[in-house]
Amino acid sequence: MEADYVVVGTGSAGSVLAGRLSEDPVVSVVVLEAGPRGKNRFIRIPAAFSKLFRSEVDWDYLTEPQKQLDGRRIYWPRGKMLGGSSSMNAMMWVRGFAADYDEWGELAGPDWDFAHVSKYFDRIEAGPLVISPLRSPCPSTAAFLNAV
Repeated sequence: MEADYVVVGTGSAGSVLAGRLSEDPVVSVVVLEAGPRGKNRFIRIPAAFSKLFRSEVDWDYLTEPQKQLDGRRIYWPRGKMLGGSSSMNAMMWVRGFAADYDEWGELAGPDWDFAHVSKYFDRIEAGPLVISPLRSPCPSTAAFLNAV
């Protein structure tokens, strides 16, 4: 098999990259994914996402020993399936904090600050994925969301 591009991994970035590359009809794209297609029923049940932990669709990583945690290693779930870790995220969409992107801007240049990257969030939120607020958060969740 020959291809113009080979995309390894179908997480959020790999899937988008493969999709964009394949928009050109003269380009051939092959996508490689280590895990299954993502047919595990728990992928589509937000409250059941933890059932994916340490399963056949999880790489089951541990961090390096953490000095600040007395040398403990922390479980770091990562998706091994079509969609990668974005398929084991409880179907949540969360924008990062503006201050974090502004720090990126200081380190990597102004194109990475929140004012510049927020237009991409807007595009994602208005795109093919349906992004909507939590329908009926409990009072403590609503208070937390209003506080951040």
